Amino acid sequence: MNMDESRIPRRKIDDEEEDLLDSLWAQTVANERQTPDNEGYADLQRRIGRRIRTRRIRTFAASGCAAAAVALALLFGSGPEQPAPDAFEQLARMGVSIDRSEVVMTSDGGQRMNLDQEASIERNTAGELALNTRESSFAVEENQRLKIEVPAGREFHLTLADGTRVWLNAGSTLEYPASFEKSAERCVSLSGEAFFDVQRDTCRPFRVEMPGGECIRVLGTRFNVNAYAGEREHVTTLVEGRIAYRASAASEDLELKPDQQIRLDCDTEQTAVSTVDAKAYAAWVDGWLWFEAEPLWRLAQRFERTYGIRIVVAEPLRNYTFSGKIRRERGIDYILDLLAGTTGIRCEVEDGVMYLR
Repeated sequence: MNMDESRIPRRKIDDEEEDLLDSLWAQTVANERQTPDNEGYADLQRRIGRRIRTRRIRTFAASGCAAAAVALALLFGSGPEQPAPDAFEQLARMGVSIDRSEVVMTSDGGQRMNLDQEASIERNTAGELALNTRESSFAVEENQRLKIEVPAGREFHLTLADGTRVWLNAGSTLEYPASFEKSAERCVSLSGEAFFDVQRDTCRPFRVEMPGGECIRVLGTRFNVNAYAGEREHVTTLVEGRIAYRASAASEDLELKPDQQIRLDCDTEQTAVSTVDAKAYAAWVDGWLWFEAEPLWRLAQRFERTYGIRIVVAEPLRNYTFSGKIRRERGIDYILDLLAGTTGIRCEVEDGVMYLR
């Protein structure tokens, strides 16, 4: 495969890709008696072949218009379509090693517990502070500082004592006080990615601190922060309201408005503000993987966190770029099938690791 930079594909790959393949299939069947001179036709047939296998289409004998009619009936389904397998079941069937770690909460008082998908800090009927999950409730001291650690392959939803809701993405850590009642500010610390829906309180501003000295200060608003430790860039995106952003203790505040984003180069400490579609950067909260002109190496990094797996990308493919959105539960198998069908990328599993070649 020629990896000339000028031929590196920049494709939109998403759930609408099925419609594109359906259309290509119909066109191919309608022209099946023709023999085009270029190699693209053979490549198209190979891609449609993968589409056929994905849909479990059986071999049939027909010709002319009848063949097209049968093909369309099979593609669009004459009966109920089988539900897609669970994303992690797909990985297990492929022989990929999966990180099955649990979400863990610890406290500076020595408590440690595994959590499922969500929790909230509330006062019970006796006025005592408690961490509540779907199945149980744990008493917590008001002066305790708590920490939630979300491993790769998991997400977590937390409601803080003031009513602020926080969605934590895979590979993220949040530290916060059990109660804000005796504090002048509601201060939390984040490493990773989180979406905040902050309960408004004009007497106690809400403050998010991040690795390297970054800080966000708000009264009540909705915003997304992507600030994984060790990454070269941190991104803060405002969905609603206003926020004051500071790159370090020595820098000045920058105020963001809705649909504005600030990117920090962690190496140079330079910042850049731009206007974006903020929904794209918060879409993961609703189960979407949304990407805009993202190189394959960075996509692989996201897939590693999302599914708790390891992916190795061949050097010539690292700068292939893709845009689109796909639901998380579709699974990595579905996503990679789309990538392979449009670029020729091969996925091979060796010793539990996925290799893109």
